[in-house]
Amino acid sequence: MSAWLLLAAWIWPLLLAPFASSTRHGRWLAALGPLPALGATLVVPLGTRIELPWLLLGTQLGLDPLGRTYLLFTALLWLVAGIHAGSAGLGPAAGRFRALFLLAMAGNLWLIVGQDLASFYVGFAIMGLAAYGLVIHEGNARALRAGRVYLAMALLGEVTLFAALVLIASESGTLAPAPQQLATLGPVAIGLLLAGLAVKAGLMPLHLWLPLAHPAAPAAASAVLSATMIKVALLGWLRYLPVGVIALPGWSELLTGIGLLTLALALPIGLMQTEAKTVLAYSSIAKMGLLAALLGAMLAEPTLAEVGVGALALYVVHHALVKGGLFLGVGLRKAGAPAQPLILAGMALLALAMAGAPLTSGAAAKAAVAPLLEHARWPWVVTLVSASVVVTTLLMARLLWLVAGIEARPHPAQGRALVSWGGLVALVVLFPLLVPAPPELKDALLVGVGVVLALLVWRWPGPLRRLAGRVPPGDLLALLGPPWHAVSHAWQRLARLWLALTRPLVARIGEGLTLGPAVADGESALRRWPVAGALWLTLLLLLIGALWRAPVEMATRPMESDPLIESTSEIESTSEIESTSEIESTSEIESTSEIESTSEIESTSEIESTSEIESTSEIESTSEIESTSEIESTSEIESTSEIEATSGSEAMPEVESTPDDPSPQIESMQEAEATPRVEPGSTACDPARPFLLAAPDDAGDLLRLPRCDSEGSTLDAPELSNALVRRVQRWLVALGFDPGPVDGLIGPRTRAAIRAFERDRGAPARGAIDFELLERLTAPTR
Repeated sequence: MSAWLLLAAWIWPLLLAPFASSTRHGRWLAALGPLPALGATLVVPLGTRIELPWLLLGTQLGLDPLGRTYLLFTALLWLVAGIHAGSAGLGPAAGRFRALFLLAMAGNLWLIVGQDLASFYVGFAIMGLAAYGLVIHEGNARALRAGRVYLAMALLGEVTLFAALVLIASESGTLAPAPQQLATLGPVAIGLLLAGLAVKAGLMPLHLWLPLAHPAAPAAASAVLSATMIKVALLGWLRYLPVGVIALPGWSELLTGIGLLTLALALPIGLMQTEAKTVLAYSSIAKMGLLAALLGAMLAEPTLAEVGVGALALYVVHHALVKGGLFLGVGLRKAGAPAQPLILAGMALLALAMAGAPLTSGAAAKAAVAPLLEHARWPWVVTLVSASVVVTTLLMARLLWLVAGIEARPHPAQGRALVSWGGLVALVVLFPLLVPAPPELKDALLVGVGVVLALLVWRWPGPLRRLAGRVPPGDLLALLGPPWHAVSHAWQRLARLWLALTRPLVARIGEGLTLGPAVADGESALRRWPVAGALWLTLLLLLIGALWRAPVEMATRPMESDPLIESTSEIESTSEIESTSEIESTSEIESTSEIESTSEIESTSEIESTSEIESTSEIESTSEIESTSEIESTSEIESTSEIEATSGSEAMPEVESTPDDPSPQIESMQEAEATPRVEPGSTACDPARPFLLAAPDDAGDLLRLPRCDSEGSTLDAPELSNALVRRVQRWLVALGFDPGPVDGLIGPRTRAAIRAFERDRGAPARGAIDFELLERLTAPTR
């Protein structure tokens, strides 16, 4: 029963959302939302899977090591932020904020526990769209501008991600691809996946929304935006890129370059900001750039994935806890929470951890990712990352300076928020004990240089004071503003000029086409509810009918057949080969019966074909018919109830059908033995003898499935493809099992149908497509 906590992890926040808007009872519902997710990380065993064939395209929920790590820190941060949301004064729209907060939480948790492409996208979309309401909560001009930029970028990222996931499903043949199935992804799918998630990660130049949204949103929303939501980009890359399977040097260099560029530009721009939350936003952009560069190193060297995935997960946990604590600390300062000196001390500890000072979580995280930096393709990468430590220390000093100058607006009921924030700070302090790392002298020196520079700037603030505010939040938007306004102004002038020129002509045409008041107002009848409702209802019924017919047409549409026996005389066989001419040679030979290829083959029968076969050679009726897709006139036609075609498969002994049997037994190339005859202890395999999978409604429609690998060893299962999965789905439909849509995608419903079929046949319910399953499926035709 503990496995069902994976379903409750995201269903529970969804159920709470409608009640969160209540001012009386909904205040603390935001804090209750992540509790099932926290419970799942503690009690659900690794490797647990739940299949929900009725949800979306078939939903799979599961918990792997990476998913458990993400679920743990994500649920923890949503819990602490939910307590802050219940304590803070959010104004008259507090109920709406909490409802959207729970929706965003549900989407975030769903994409973590969801193991299929559809779950990832739907959770991603719910999280992103609900977060828009969190960004514009204040309702002022600043929040609305940030919301417009956020919504435009979010929709751009979601559309790009949707296209990428569709291509991944199409190219891998499944909605839950394994890493090996991602090795064949094309460049378009990889490029769209990187671009779609780069928007959420805030990589330059797609970072425009982040430094605007974080300062505009309340502290609780800023914490989860920066600590959890942008981290799902890395989760998507690790799940749906072939990390550790194949090397992608070109994509590796691109991702590494963009990541390092983001790191190098975000830190100095952050130093010029004049608001604490904007400084933290640019710090998040810089750290995501570093993580992208580290992922790029893993794409270049697949062997790094064994240690690299765990190292990146550890760094993500560190950054999420520290950044969430810093945003919430800023919120506590603004709210005038009690114990302000303790809040400043906690902020200083979190700032040292973010800079990577020795004996902090930052030092442990840097030690974990050090092997990835050592294998960087460019030697100057280590130098750049080391320099970023110094600038990050300066950035954290700038943050503390701005936090100390915040004018508090006292708000009551901050005790619970302060206690939960203190627990988060304590967890960051204890992080090195949980993940010990030896102190590095290099880290201490780099942080020390940053501290010295910060003291010098504090003593002589003139140079930095002149730079402060030079680059506004959303940097590129400020640079693009003047050109955009110029283009917009020119377009408006052109539009006014065009209207001035065309208005007389339009007026003259309108006078000539006037049809009278009754006709001119004819649209009013269409706008009435009975007419409009009837039209909408008709369109809805047509749409339902089209969707209802689509699966049936896909299930019953015959596949294009692969003719295996073709000759210059064109031998046609769906149930029997009928001929209309005689075999003429130097002596005329007439046999006594018909050749029937899919129901019966009688070797002493009369051989009739659709054209005349003229030959000067001897025709023996008891010999084998040998053909390589055409019957040559100089070859011997030998038949002993065996036809050897291009695959070299053997026909089985003749079986006569009875009139009572509505479907004659199929004795054709599909009935040939799929497993090559191999001597005991040998792995030899005959590549000329594939498994021939017929369609359930057309025995001549054969799909060739190689039984041998490149080394000549016998395979246990064929390579998955859309054509193979679609053929299996058609067989399941023909045998009375429901695999869902016959679309060539192996989702939970298809696997459930396979397991039901295997249980019905008394076999272990494995749900896998292998040659043993294919033999069972086609057994009725044998």
